[in-house]
Amino acid sequence: MNRFCGIAFKHRFLTAFPFVLAFVLFVFPPIVCAEEYRELTLEEAYHSALKHNERISVSGHRVDQAKEDIRIARSPLLPQIQVRGRHIRMKETTDLRLGTGPDHYNEASIQASQVLFHGGKLRIAIQASRFVAEGSEYEDYRTRQQILYSVSESFYNVLFARRFTEIAENQLTRSNQHMELARQRQEVGLVDMTAVLRARVQVAAAMEAVEDAKNNYTIAKEQLALEMGISTVPASVKEPESIEMEDAGVDAYIESAFKSRRDLMAAEKWLLAAEKQVEAERRDFLPSLSLEGGYYRVDEDRIYYGDDYNWQAALVATYPLFTGLRDTAEIARARAMESEMQAAYNRAKQEIRLDVRSSYADIQTRKKMIRHLGEQVDAAQAHYDQVSAKFEEGLASTVDVVDAHTALNEAELSLANVYYRLQLDHLRLQLATGEFLQDMVHSNNTIREGQSG
Repeated sequence: MNRFCGIAFKHRFLTAFPFVLAFVLFVFPPIVCAEEYRELTLEEAYHSALKHNERISVSGHRVDQAKEDIRIARSPLLPQIQVRGRHIRMKETTDLRLGTGPDHYNEASIQASQVLFHGGKLRIAIQASRFVAEGSEYEDYRTRQQILYSVSESFYNVLFARRFTEIAENQLTRSNQHMELARQRQEVGLVDMTAVLRARVQVAAAMEAVEDAKNNYTIAKEQLALEMGISTVPASVKEPESIEMEDAGVDAYIESAFKSRRDLMAAEKWLLAAEKQVEAERRDFLPSLSLEGGYYRVDEDRIYYGDDYNWQAALVATYPLFTGLRDTAEIARARAMESEMQAAYNRAKQEIRLDVRSSYADIQTRKKMIRHLGEQVDAAQAHYDQVSAKFEEGLASTVDVVDAHTALNEAELSLANVYYRLQLDHLRLQLATGEFLQDMVHSNNTIREGQSG
């Protein structure tokens, strides 16, 4: 009976399975396809770059190296201990009191030293290393902002390339329509064959423009994938909302940049580190004091006059009377580094001022261009419609249509280019003031520090 019930259940399951499978395939594919072919947003591109871009990883490793330099600078303040083993061979000697000495023996020792005073050089070197590490962290922060801006630039280049392709395809459609109309009019004797041939040339040029636009679109997506640190970009990218910024004035933006730019903060930290290095090199002209000690054990008791071990402790004071002018040269080199860091800091402030002014000026210029180009596109569209209508009535030539068509395409491309450049200019101004994606970069740094910790 149980066997019969099992067979019946199996039969019912096999009968119902195709319907269940059809229902599942009907419900779930839209969800899968939506995830597979969803549009990539700019924010998702940012997060991908923060996670996968190799330049961000390189910058993070530099910060780790700078932090390890602090430990290296601190290490001379701690006791230095080493274990040593030696096998010694020497000339056989004869001591009248102890007899013949050994010609070989083994020795094991442990030696330790502790710096007690070195003019404060070691502590100053630690401070300099900390300044360098802090500057590296600021530089890493700025590097992440610059990489994310590169992602923005690549993202908007993809959008422009896609728009370029759309305009080229529209141009091809209009060219085909014009060629078909020219052929119809030639068949009834309203135009000669020259008009048809001219229309064919226009179609060929439009086809070439479409292929070139598609190629640029593919290259732009590859560049975006590179900045995101992935192999391929999803099928499509989503158009971000238009950026609108309140005009605070160029002087206010410059002041904000001096307060927020991490690369300026890094230059300031490196200048402080260079100043500390000069101070540290000067301390080499002061005496130093250290404590040294050791414990030695041998396998030949004749070495220590009947004992197989020995120990010693010493308080060592040193003063550099002459080092071949090495210390003087090191001070001169440190001073040159300090001058270099001062010049770099001053240069950074000048470049920041230039970045802000140029970004601000580009925004003001492109805002005006947007208005003029919008009017130009409207006029070009109206002119093209009029010329096309006149051509149908025999009042315009193919050359007139081609000229109007070319003017319309150029106006649309110019408008698209200026619009996307304006969006990037807004982001570039944020980058110039140091306020570009601060929350995202800060949270990413926090996550990275937690993982490294």
